[in-house]
Parts: sequence; C-alpha cells; structure tokens
Amino acid sequence: MKKIIVLLLLLHFTFYAFSQGFSTTEGGHSYTLEIPDYMMKTFQLNDVATLQYQNTSKEAYVIVIEDAKDHLQSVGMKFVDAKDFLDYFISDYKLGADKRKVGDITEFKSNNNGHAQVELTWYEDDLDFYMLITAVETDTHFYKIMCWTSLKNIDNLKDDYLKISRSLKD
Repeated sequence: MKKIIVLLLLLHFTFYAFSQGFSTTEGGHSYTLEIPDYMMKTFQLNDVATLQYQNTSKEAYVIVIEDAKDHLQSVGMKFVDAKDFLDYFISDYKLGADKRKVGDITEFKSNNNGHAQVELTWYEDDLDFYMLITAVETDTHFYKIMCWTSLKNIDNLKDDYLKISRSLKD
C-alpha cells in the first residue's frame, strides 16, 4: 500500500513539474489576457505597448497595444469593426520587409468581442519571422495583440498564440 501511495505521489509531482499552464494577467486601462507561464513580463519590446511578455530562449514574444475609440475619433479615425481596424494597421506594417506575406483575415467572436486575425511572415536580419496579429474590438477600445517568433518555432508556439489572442477580456 505504501508503494502505491509513493508511486501516485511521484506521478502527481512529475505531471505537475512538466505541465505548462496559463495565468491571467492584467494590462492597460482595464483588461486581462491569458499568458503562458513560461513567459516573463518585460518593458523592452515596444514603447507604446500596455502589456509585454517574452521568453527569449523559446523566441516567444507578445505585446498588446490599445487604442481608446474616443481618442481615435478625436484624431479623425473611425473604424467600423475589428477587421476595418486590422486592415488599416496591416496595410503598411512591415511593408518594406523582404518576403513579406500577409494571410487572409479571419473574423470571430470571443468573450463577447469582435476579433479579426491575420498571419504575417517576413524576412529580416537573416531570419524568417512569423507574427499572429489579432485586432479586438470592445465597447470602448480597439486592441492589437501581436504574437511573434522565428518561423522555425511556429509549430511549438502557434496553439499558445491562438489561445492568447482569444483570451482578452475588457
């Protein structure tokens, strides 16, 4: 009986040690986003991002940039929905990069918010990059969730990036 209990405890701790979870993290004016536990908070990725996480050994990066709708309107910008906001952003994002390729935009709802999402690849500094860009529209804000890595790592990170991009709550 003791051997069974010890074996069960050993299995439990082994599973716990190797499982990777997600933690809810607050960012910006008042939103949350699910971030993988293997990522660490940083302030070095983007000057205007209200949330930034990275894991340099996994080459995994995520930032969130938020825009208040009333501020956008005060500077003459009005967007119909998340797709319109994303279209505007990607029209010139990384435009000068070599081998820039923009996928088709997909639209979906998550947490009662409209989402528009696109995959972008490009070549820069002798590396091929992949980025998943998700625009989220809430009642008061538009958000850009940008998750990126080198193209060679996408098979290991894409599921996490998709989960992150669906998790924003405002």
